[in-house]
Amino acid sequence: MIDKVPQMNAFRCARALVMVCVISFAHSDSYAETKPAPRIFSNVEYIEEAGDLVGYELEFPKNSPRTTGVLRIYEGGCGERVPLSGMDTAGKLYLHGESQVYGKVEIRGKVGSKLLKITLRMEKAVKPETLVLKPIPKPHC
Repeated sequence: MIDKVPQMNAFRCARALVMVCVISFAHSDSYAETKPAPRIFSNVEYIEEAGDLVGYELEFPKNSPRTTGVLRIYEGGCGERVPLSGMDTAGKLYLHGESQVYGKVEIRGKVGSKLLKITLRMEKAVKPETLVLKPIPKPHC
């Protein structure tokens, strides 16, 4: 009987380790499912004569009160990426960041199911712009 005790303890330890792994995997898998999916809104147009992309693209997670995002500013090729942070609560969006070209960037807007209407202020721009952006499945660049 004494010889069986270490084998039983080893078996119990192995079983406990397997259970911890299963629980950890299940937890990480359920976290991935609840992580907010990104939303991408854009007014980017392709100018065929010049072969240029022109406009703005805004990407941020869905239903995330404290949020981060990216603004892409297209002026020819792939847009400058401006990292943003802020709030998305009750359909009202406020994001801010800093562009290497335009200085401080501030976005305020209202998120709808089919449209995103924002006011974009850039420190080095002449005046704020009011933009209507439509959802798209993936960024242009």
